Amino acid sequence: MAASADVVAPPRSRVARSAFFVLGAICLVGVAFSFLPGIPTADLVILSLFFFARSSPRFEAWLRSRPFVQRAVHRYEGGLTLGTKIQATVGIVASLSVSAGLLTDDRTIRTILSFVGVYALWFVWSRPRKEAG
Repeated sequence: MAASADVVAPPRSRVARSAFFVLGAICLVGVAFSFLPGIPTADLVILSLFFFARSSPRFEAWLRSRPFVQRAVHRYEGGLTLGTKIQATVGIVASLSVSAGLLTDDRTIRTILSFVGVYALWFVWSRPRKEAG
C-alpha cells in the first residue's frame, strides 16, 4: 500500500494501536462535554481523528463520515475568521476574569489562570486567518 499524505499506517504493535484507540475514545467522549465553557469541540474531534488514524483506519473513516465531524473539520480547515478570533478572545477574557476575580482569592490560582489565558489567546491568534464566508 502506497503511503500518501491522507493515509497513515497504524503501528504494528497491538499495544500501541490499543493505546491510540483509547486516547481517541477519550477525546471523543470529551466532545459530549462541549457545552461547558473552555471545552474545544473541534480540537477534540480533530485529535480523536488523529488517534483513530493510528489505531483503526476503518473506525477513522466511519467517524469522518459523521455530519458533526465533517462540520467541525470544515470549520477548522484553513484557519479562523477574524470574527471567530474576536469571539474566542471575549470568551477567554470574560471567563478567566470572572474565575480569577470572583471565584478565588488565591494568588497562585490567579497566576495560573493568567498563564492559561495568555496561552489560550496566543493559540487563538496564532492560527491562520481565513476570510469569512
